[in-house]
Amino acid sequence: MQLTLEHLSFYLNQCENKRLSWHTLKAYRIDLKQFYSFMMNKDMNKREISYYIHYLNHHFKPKTVKRKLASLHAFFEDMVFYEIIQENPMDKIRYKIQEEKTLPRIIQYHQLQDLFHRLDQDQHFFIKRDKAVIELLISTGIRVSELCAIKNEDIYLEEKYLIIYGKNAKERVIFLGEEVYLALKEYEQAFHDRISEQEYFFINNQYHRLTDQSVRHIINRYTDDFHITPHMFRHTFATMLLEQDVDISYIQKILGHSSITTTSIYAYASIQRQKEIMMNKNPRQLIK
Repeated sequence: MQLTLEHLSFYLNQCENKRLSWHTLKAYRIDLKQFYSFMMNKDMNKREISYYIHYLNHHFKPKTVKRKLASLHAFFEDMVFYEIIQENPMDKIRYKIQEEKTLPRIIQYHQLQDLFHRLDQDQHFFIKRDKAVIELLISTGIRVSELCAIKNEDIYLEEKYLIIYGKNAKERVIFLGEEVYLALKEYEQAFHDRISEQEYFFINNQYHRLTDQSVRHIINRYTDDFHITPHMFRHTFATMLLEQDVDISYIQKILGHSSITTTSIYAYASIQRQKEIMMNKNPRQLIK
């Protein structure tokens, strides 16, 4: 059987119906179009797909290969479900992706202090939105794509919780602490009319849906002398919870990780931090 554009269109339409994030849909679209180009006029069999995996391993980093193969596996599973094919050809292929271990980059405490000090000093028109965005990132550890996808119907301010739809449209409840609740409340009150006109809770400077890139611009406004990405808030949130002895299984649920293996990278990072402190800031070094 050969892959057709109709197969891809059907699958991507199904993904949109599952309320997957814009970021996830974009990744699926890129990955599957690349697979389609490689498989042009070829049969979807074990040998050809193995060649494709070989191609990926020689042209992309392990993390990217892993994502592309996950996209492919999900596509085939859907085709099996709708009886377009009899079985998932990926199930018959053995492969192992040795992903390089990189420690998550976190925001230093003094940088967070500086960031919030600048937020308190700024008086521009959208400052309440900016505060709400940054408070939500550092107080909940949600992904930037999840933040941008929050709809008005997903947020329950008076009850102090919101509904997040993570990867693969997995739903989870996020409870709000006092600081982030107040920031969201002030933003909602300041832009109530504009927000009510939109489907999504966060708006950009043109009063449309906030995007990943818009969030990066917001962060850059207050961190021009040190580099911070939206995902670093997630890393920092998880690491700080671990350093306060929060059980890793709770952190896994809050972050929306399907496997605790993913969350365990923060435990490793915390151990490395302890080692750094003992090596470089040991009180014994002060005794001369």
